[in-house]
Amino acid sequence: MTGSRQGEVTATARPGRDVVRARILEAAADEFAEQGFAAARLAEIARRAGFTKGAVYSNFESKQDLFAELFAQRSLDLAGRVLAEIAGLALADAVGKGGATIASALIADSEWSLLVLEFGVQAVRDPVVKQAYLRERRHLREQLVELIAEKAREWDVDLDVHTTALSLTALISGLVLEHTVDPEQVDQQAMGAAVTALFAGAVARADRPR
Repeated sequence: MTGSRQGEVTATARPGRDVVRARILEAAADEFAEQGFAAARLAEIARRAGFTKGAVYSNFESKQDLFAELFAQRSLDLAGRVLAEIAGLALADAVGKGGATIASALIADSEWSLLVLEFGVQAVRDPVVKQAYLRERRHLREQLVELIAEKAREWDVDLDVHTTALSLTALISGLVLEHTVDPEQVDQQAMGAAVTALFAGAVARADRPR
């Protein structure tokens, strides 16, 4: 009898908070990709995740906050991918490899890149969206500053890390838009070359400690 009850408890145990959040984020990624930011609905995200709408609200304050966290997660995943690709490389080789990796990721996940642009446009027009957008965008730049500074110390170059991080985020946004409008000329190779040129220029302007 005791064993039967234990089995029932195990079978009906609720998933932990981390599992719930992960499932909601995964469902949100699908909903945003199919519907766009403006048309996406929290009720549909909840249905996809297998939870109630209340479960979504207990983990995220709004659709804006949900998208912002998804944005932060994906951005840091990309940064991690780039770091893994350039690990152990000399500075000159890392500059080209980093640009190529970023371009490849943008092309492979072009729908998501467009969603980020849509989120930015909404932020200009909607103060609530703007608050979430600014929070995550600033957090991303702070993270990039730390990552770039770490690599600069490794290579013994005195980069302007704040300007490099800002230029990189702005360039990526522009490249995504240009690729969407003109994929024939602004292809993966052109995008990689643009990012590589940004890094190369930053390195060329850097002072090398003596």
